[in-house]
Amino acid sequence: MNVIVLTLDAALPQAELEAQLQAWLADGPIQGVYWLPALDVETDVMTMDLAAWREANRLRTKNLSITMRVLYDVVNEAGNFLVSATRLGGQHGYDAAGAVAPLGGGVTGFTKAYRHERPSVLVKAVDFEVSRKTAALADQLIAETLTDPGVVEVGYKDDRRTAVTLIEQPAADGEPGLTLNKESVFVVTGAAGGITSAIVADLAAASGGIFYLLDLVEAPQPGDPHIQMFRSNKDGLKAQLIAEAKAAGEKPTPVMIDKQLMAIERSEAALRAIEAVAAAGGLPLYHSVNLLDGAAVTAVVKNIHETYGKIDVLVHAGGIEISRGLDNKDAAQFNLVYDIKADGFFSLLSAAQEMPIGATVVFSSVAGRFGNNGQTDYSAANDLLCKLTSSFRTTRPDTKGIAIDWTAWGGIGMATRGSIPKIMEMAGIEMLPPEVGIPTVRRELVAGGFKGEILVGGQLGILTEERHPSGGLDLEKVNQNDLLMVGKVTAFKLYG
Repeated sequence: MNVIVLTLDAALPQAELEAQLQAWLADGPIQGVYWLPALDVETDVMTMDLAAWREANRLRTKNLSITMRVLYDVVNEAGNFLVSATRLGGQHGYDAAGAVAPLGGGVTGFTKAYRHERPSVLVKAVDFEVSRKTAALADQLIAETLTDPGVVEVGYKDDRRTAVTLIEQPAADGEPGLTLNKESVFVVTGAAGGITSAIVADLAAASGGIFYLLDLVEAPQPGDPHIQMFRSNKDGLKAQLIAEAKAAGEKPTPVMIDKQLMAIERSEAALRAIEAVAAAGGLPLYHSVNLLDGAAVTAVVKNIHETYGKIDVLVHAGGIEISRGLDNKDAAQFNLVYDIKADGFFSLLSAAQEMPIGATVVFSSVAGRFGNNGQTDYSAANDLLCKLTSSFRTTRPDTKGIAIDWTAWGGIGMATRGSIPKIMEMAGIEMLPPEVGIPTVRRELVAGGFKGEILVGGQLGILTEERHPSGGLDLEKVNQNDLLMVGKVTAFKLYG
């Protein structure tokens, strides 16, 4: 069989990248993609400025999204493949050393999500040690393409092949956790989200501390009549907004009114967070900040540095989610979803390099852990946050880095809207009760010394279904020597 290898320059600008791919497609179909930019030597993230950070993410993750969008209708069935490679350390950052080259997290997150959009395609994210030689690496990537369709995340370290699964363990581990009190300085992004606002209230009640609350929403006014009506008569508010639009000579549409309602809802949540901190005897300091504006984020952190000289807890909950298949997700939308999470966290960490940070908590999701249909950008950004957090074991050993993979929440947040609860039920995914989810951040901060990634949820349904009936085992080889077995091996379950 003749094989033609096409070498793509991953540094190309978007238009040139798309043109090159289209030119190749004009000559015939492309069977698969080996995406290798995350194997390149990675500069220490904290030596980068924002422009260098964005370029590093463009080369690794954003150009992967452009490539696979162009090839979406070609790399789409059995016999096709996407195999991405990273140098996180050989165990995807889930070892004592943590992620070595954490920018690979964006690549891994994207790859896992693509697997959900193209379930017939062989899709893998293969992680290597930094010291792994190129020749051996190439052989292993080819071997992974030819075997084991039952696993997506694979790692090679110390000549062992590993996969990633889940274990249950208590939050309390016998190690001391953080002490939260009136002197504790909290920084919270996405503070106008309903879930985040409730978590702020819980942290404030436990500490009475100082809270820097950051969100794109303008500082809410306590006497805002729309906020007051939202709290007392939400249905009445909708009717009032329609009446106000008509009085202004506008023709209100359901989309227009819903957009206004959502804006008021976020303002109300921001005000609720402010009120909760004040009621607990704490100090709320609200800042309207665009997380894409590195200078604005730096200005807030500079104020914290000059006033308090420390951050005890940094909660990065800011972000948006726009579910849409990759074929219908243009680069601008992908970048927006990705950058709010990625650039926001980078700018905060970069500006706080000279300050001690007691703990960071990043909000990831089950989409970051497993990937999800329509969420290539969201999954990529979330897994990047997880890998950056993992890297703290080496780069910020005194910081307690926690990444939380949230399942969908019930009773609060975006997942309660429309048909989402029914979709979750059909998928076998149990929604998280607020009374279980809200105390989670506080518990993880104070209960023990754990650093790393946790998943918070109940039954995960289709997310933990095996990718292949055999679990990916070569059953013929496994059963060749049956001297010690009465029966035969029929499958291996990754999530048992």
